[in-house]
Amino acid sequence: MAAARDAAIAAISRAVAEAPAAYAVASNAIGPVLGHAASVASQQAQTAAGAIGAAGQAAAGSALNAAAANPLATVCGAVAVGGLAVVAAPALLTVPVLSGVGLTSTGPVAGSIFAGFQGAGLAAGGVGATLQSAAMGGAGGALVAVAAQAAGGTVAVAGGAAAVAMAKK
Repeated sequence: MAAARDAAIAAISRAVAEAPAAYAVASNAIGPVLGHAASVASQQAQTAAGAIGAAGQAAAGSALNAAAANPLATVCGAVAVGGLAVVAAPALLTVPVLSGVGLTSTGPVAGSIFAGFQGAGLAAGGVGATLQSAAMGGAGGALVAVAAQAAGGTVAVAGGAAAVAMAKK
């Protein structure tokens, strides 16, 4: 058993001693191959970038020509995109509207439209209380967000339908 162990240790020692030379041979053989592969990949990437750039410019030119030929359809399409944006991020609509009437995350703004209504008293669970809750990050936020998304969806559908109808004329 000692002889087998000694033979294994000797084999491992030879492999370790020969490893630097084997590494050098492999590096010399692989280095040029990897360099060529990198060069080919770089050339292909440049070719693809040029093709994508040309296609993008052609698409942009085509879109601009279509917009110039159908300006009303373009406006309707933009309205549809705005509606979709509100569906995706209702805060795009709710925050400016609530701020516009005087509702902020810290409460109603003195002298604002909402403050005038608040002076008459707010019914718990009513529209005013829900809007105030939404502006302050409370439970009313979910209801106001869903209402904004419904409005955004309606605008998106109407704008999209109008854009399609206008483009067909």
